[in-house]
Amino acid sequence: MDTNLNNSQWGYQLLSAEDRKVNLKVMTAHDAIVGRYHLFVETTHVTEDGTIEKYRYRHNDDVYILFNPWCQEDPVFLEEETQRQEYVLKETGRIWLGTVGKFCVRPWNFGQFDDICLIAALAILEKSELGDQARGNPIYVVRQMSKVINNNERDGGVLLGNWSGKYDDGVAPYAWNGSSAILEEFYKKRKGVKYGQCWTFAAVATTVFRSLGIPTRCVTSFKAAHDSDYSSPMDAYWTLDGKPRKSSDDAIWDFHVWNESWFRRPDLPPGYDGWQAFDVTPQECLEGVFTCGPCSVKGIRQGELYYGFDAKFLFAEVNGDRVHWIVDSDGNMTPVAKETGIMGRCISTKAVSTISREDLTNAYKFSSKEENDTIAKAEQFCSRHSLDIEPTKEDITFTFSGDATRVGDFTAILDMENTSDIQRVVNVYMCATSCRYTGIPVNEIKDTSTTSILEPYTKDMVTITAKCADFINSIDAESHVNIYVMATVKETGQRFVKHEALWVEKPHLELKTEGSAHVGKLFDVAIKLVNPLSVPLTGGYINMEGPGMQRVATVKVKKSIAPGEEIRETIQLKPRRLGRKEIIASFQCKQVCDVTGVTEVDVVEDTKG
Repeated sequence: MDTNLNNSQWGYQLLSAEDRKVNLKVMTAHDAIVGRYHLFVETTHVTEDGTIEKYRYRHNDDVYILFNPWCQEDPVFLEEETQRQEYVLKETGRIWLGTVGKFCVRPWNFGQFDDICLIAALAILEKSELGDQARGNPIYVVRQMSKVINNNERDGGVLLGNWSGKYDDGVAPYAWNGSSAILEEFYKKRKGVKYGQCWTFAAVATTVFRSLGIPTRCVTSFKAAHDSDYSSPMDAYWTLDGKPRKSSDDAIWDFHVWNESWFRRPDLPPGYDGWQAFDVTPQECLEGVFTCGPCSVKGIRQGELYYGFDAKFLFAEVNGDRVHWIVDSDGNMTPVAKETGIMGRCISTKAVSTISREDLTNAYKFSSKEENDTIAKAEQFCSRHSLDIEPTKEDITFTFSGDATRVGDFTAILDMENTSDIQRVVNVYMCATSCRYTGIPVNEIKDTSTTSILEPYTKDMVTITAKCADFINSIDAESHVNIYVMATVKETGQRFVKHEALWVEKPHLELKTEGSAHVGKLFDVAIKLVNPLSVPLTGGYINMEGPGMQRVATVKVKKSIAPGEEIRETIQLKPRRLGRKEIIASFQCKQVCDVTGVTEVDVVEDTKG
C-alpha cells in the first residue's frame, strides 16, 4: 500500500478500516483512458485453518474518468483559472454570426453538465472506434469524435447538415438554442438529427469536448473561403456585358464557425502547444474522412502547411484572394480584377468572463509585410501561385457604400469621380440578390444598368434601392441581400468590381423574471418583442431553454405582428439544478430568424418544501 500517492499516477490509500467498512482514496493516472469505468474491490480472507477466501465487490455507481485541465501532467492542462472557468465550466456562451461590420450574436446553451451530454459524448467516443490507449490523447479524441459529430453518407453521426432553406421534416438550424436537445435525440434514436449548420456543429462540439474536460470554444471567421487544399485563388465570374455569373462563383461564406481546443502537441516541434483549430462542419472529405484538424493555430499563422491534419484547408479559410474573370461565349476567361487579403476578417470568440467579443485575427494572421512572407511560404507547399492582373490607367475613383436599415429597406451607392482632364464614359451594372450566408444565390431582387458621362473633374453616382415589402416575403428567413457591382471605363478599360453582403440588424427579445427560482418549482419568464420591420411578421414561434432547466415545448405566436407592434408571452420553466443560470430564448418567423434574448436567474433550494 502506498501511503504517499504519486501525483497523477495510479495508486490508492487505505484511509480507514472498521469492521466490514473500508475507506479508500484512489488516484488516477494523468494519461488514463477516458471513459466509463466499473469499480470493483477484491478482498482476501485467510481463515484459522489456512483456507484462502476471495471476495469481489462491485460498486453500484459507474465511475467516469475525464481529461483534467487542473492537472499539470494532463495534456489539456490550462494554467489560468479564469480560462478554465470559461472554456470548461461555463454552460452558456455566445457565437458570432452575420458579416463584417454588422455582427449578429447568437447565445447558446452548451449545457455540458446536463446528464445526457456526458452520456452522449461517451456514445460518440464509442462510435468513433478509437482504440483504448488513444482515448487518453486529446489529439486523436478531437479528430475522431469530430468525424462522428457531423453526419454524412459514409460515417453517420450526430447532426445532419442542411443549407437548403427547407426544413419541414426536421428542426431548422436556427431554431435550436442549445446542444442538450440535439444530443438527447441522437442518443435515443442513434441516427442523424435534422438539421444543423456550421455554428450548430461547432456548438455541439464545444458541448461534447467540454463534457469530457477538454477546454474548447467556438471561433467565427468572417469572409471564410471554401478551398479544400489552398490550391488556387477564389474565383468570381462575369459576362462580357458586366453581369455576374453567380452560380459559378467559388464559395466565400459571409461567416464560418469552427472550434479550438487547448492541449499539448508532443507530435509537433516545441512551441506548438495551446489552441488547436478543427472544423466539424462536413465540407470536404479530407484524407478519406469528413474531418478537419486539429491544427496548431500558431502553425496556421506561420503558414506551416506541412504539419498535416488538413492544415491547408484551415489556412485557406482565413487567407487568400478573390480573382474576378470575364468569360466570353466560348468559355475563354480573362482576369480583370483581384481583391487581396479579403479572407479571414474579424475572427471572433467570446471573451473570458464577459459577453463581449474577443478578436482572434492576430492569432491566425500576421499583418503587413509578415503576412506577405507567410503567404509566400505557404505557396511553397501547395500548387497555388500568385496571379498578376495586367494594369490599366486608373483615373476614375470608385467608392462603394451600402447598408440595410432596421426596417428592412436597403440602399447601395456607387460614387464615381473623374480625376483626369479628359471626359470618361463609365458603364455600370448593379444588382441585388438574396443569398445564403454560404454565398449561394437564391433569388434576384433588383438590377440596374446605366451609362455615366463624367466630364473632367466631376462626380456622379449610381444607386440601387429596395423596400422591405418588395422582397422580404419572397425569400426565406435566413437569406440576406448581396450587392454585385461591375463598372467599366470605356476609354481606358479600368474596372471596378464589388460583391458585398448587406445584413439587416436583428431585433432583440426582452426577457424578464421575478425574483429567484426554486429547484423543482415552475417559474415565469416574460418575453417582449417589437416588430422593427415595415412588414408584418407571420408564422412566428418562440423557443426557450437554459442549463439545468426542464425543456419546454415550442410556443407558437397566434397572430401576425404588425409593423411596430409589441407582443408579450409568458413561458414557464422548471429548474433541476442550483446556481445562477442564463435563460436563452429565440424567435423565428417567415421573415426573420436569429432573434434572441437572454436573462439570468438564481436557482435556490425550495426551503418551504
